[in-house]
Amino acid sequence: MIYLITNSDKGGCRRGLLFSIIIISLALFGFTSCNFQKKEKNPIPEGTGKENYFPYNINEPDTVYHLPGYLEEISGISCYRKNKIACVQDEKAVIYIFDTEKGGVISKIDFGKDGDYEDIAIVGNNAYILRSDGTLFKVENFEGVKKRVIKIKTLLGKKNNTEGLFFDKSTNSLLIACKGSPSINGEGIYSGFKAIYRFDLGSNKLIEQPAYLASLSKIDSVKVTGSVEKKFIEAAKKLKLTGGGNRFHPSGLAIHPSGQGEIYIISSIGKLLVIMSKEGRVMGIIELDKRIFNQPEGICFSENGDMFISNEGGNGGGNILKFIPATTFLKKN
Repeated sequence: MIYLITNSDKGGCRRGLLFSIIIISLALFGFTSCNFQKKEKNPIPEGTGKENYFPYNINEPDTVYHLPGYLEEISGISCYRKNKIACVQDEKAVIYIFDTEKGGVISKIDFGKDGDYEDIAIVGNNAYILRSDGTLFKVENFEGVKKRVIKIKTLLGKKNNTEGLFFDKSTNSLLIACKGSPSINGEGIYSGFKAIYRFDLGSNKLIEQPAYLASLSKIDSVKVTGSVEKKFIEAAKKLKLTGGGNRFHPSGLAIHPSGQGEIYIISSIGKLLVIMSKEGRVMGIIELDKRIFNQPEGICFSENGDMFISNEGGNGGGNILKFIPATTFLKKN
């Protein structure tokens, strides 16, 4: 069963129209059995307990961590160890260690020259940082006294506009999400999709075939709370990210620790959170409230399933939002 979560609840008439639109959209996808529920705090799934559902109250963060001015443009986050989140920002080659228990940055680690750094992944004692042109920076022993920085060129480039990075333990690889072109060679290849590539840590090579392809037409056809807002279309066109106004441009991704392998992909433009199965099937699309998510750029999970989403600054500066899952969610999986 698929649960699509919406933050819209403005009267029976509008709900009736809304549900009609969703049902028609889902029929286009070929779903034969669907259930809908209003998202409440810590929901308990109905039925056999095998349903796919969204375990977070996306409209009510459990904690809001306000960040200092130098992290106003926070672009990526990675949970590691208890209460620790590694962060990077768009302009500086610095890893910032944020302590959720203390509520602040406890250390800063320089790793090179200024650049457009978009995301970070922690693998053991090493940190991997992704630059927007597809280049990886491996910081060995990043918290130690003797650090070593290795620059790794991948097959991805500026046209791909790489923004999302996550360590997939099951395959010992890094997942890299492309905000721009989905193709390594040729603009026409994989047209109409957004791509996620896999960088194998064993061979230190990028696998040329995308690990996942997300269909833009399918994502854009599910307009849960109405039409795409004009400013998002204009922003996408201005950045030359799209010619047709689609609203899904991955800015961060993470794999949920439940054991099912769901991939959560955040999109700042369009304010979307898309959930895919480990097989690549789109399981759910959640529209994010722009009043809460000013510019969502990063996402990660703690081992117990707490979800963290980082927002670049604007009104009130940058922040990290914490969402605690339903208490039975991890036990169920």
